[in-house]
Amino acid sequence: MHINKVTILVRDIDAAILFYCDALGLKLIEDSLMAESKRIVRLATSDSSTAFNIANPKRGDDSLVGRQAGDRVFIFMDTSDLDLDIQRFKRNRVAIFDGPRTENFGRCLIIKDLEGNKWEFVERR
Repeated sequence: MHINKVTILVRDIDAAILFYCDALGLKLIEDSLMAESKRIVRLATSDSSTAFNIANPKRGDDSLVGRQAGDRVFIFMDTSDLDLDIQRFKRNRVAIFDGPRTENFGRCLIIKDLEGNKWEFVERR
């Protein structure tokens, strides 16, 4: 088994596409309007092993935007070059929440996405 997709709730899909592609380095793999109120937007990691559905919250789910994991890290991303990621984060004014720091498993950094969800980028040893 492997994870196919993870849904990320956002307030503005177009702003989210720009943020996740430019600032986090994901790639847009689908942007389809299925109906006036349904848009399918999928972003993927560079190896396309995991995709992220970008979606507006349904009625009653507004409070979940930016807090999908509470105050914990929502997404953990392995990276091959944390320094390159940090440069991209700085260019795109990404909020660095913690780090970079060195742990027994490698170097890591926690950022917040445009909605406030925490992502941890890890360059493993």
